[in-house]
Amino acid sequence: MVTFIEILDGPNEGSRFKVEDGITLGRSKADIIIKDPKVSGTHAQISIDGKGQFVLMDLDSSNGIHISGRRVKKVALLPGVIFEVGRTQFKVISVEEEIAIDFSRLVTWRNILKDKLSEVTPPEPSEQSLALQRFSPALKLTFTQGIQTDEEIILGYGPRKAGSESLDIELHDEDAPKEAFELHPGPGMVQLKIKAPGRVTLNNKSIDAEMLKDGDLISFGNTLIKVTYL
Repeated sequence: MVTFIEILDGPNEGSRFKVEDGITLGRSKADIIIKDPKVSGTHAQISIDGKGQFVLMDLDSSNGIHISGRRVKKVALLPGVIFEVGRTQFKVISVEEEIAIDFSRLVTWRNILKDKLSEVTPPEPSEQSLALQRFSPALKLTFTQGIQTDEEIILGYGPRKAGSESLDIELHDEDAPKEAFELHPGPGMVQLKIKAPGRVTLNNKSIDAEMLKDGDLISFGNTLIKVTYL
């Protein structure tokens, strides 16, 4: 039998991970990344106890590990056990060796939609329309604060859309608007169009649209994004 942990809720709902000695769970610096602001950078680690049983150990995280609302230092990863890391709920599952390879494959509506979209061949754009859509120079977005800290996105063309439900630039901050902002090509620069005025700011100012400059900061919720031209 092979042991897995499955995420039961949140942005990662349905994700399954094979339990192995030494694997870490956390928000940023971990083997298994959990998109949850209540999860520490490196929150917990799987190890084997003296009885040869897999256990999940809390690494002195801020919010700990909970079972049935009770904070615990470690969890025995036995089939059927349900525990929480931050606000994210997990369930321990055991499966036969034969199906273990396919069992960890994540299938969600986002994956299905992306697969379907990849099957559609878009029409070849003309050279003129391609030039109009290109970011020149290219743009780099660096998440310097928040749940996506250290994540970098390099953009070579536009327009691009960002938001909590965007299939283009997905924002994981729990306070991110469904439609946060758009990026449009401009002459030598990229134009930022705010789709949620007041909730998304540029350099701590509420705007509707503005051409982005090197070093500008886009912010929303607990997230800060630095703009760099390449």
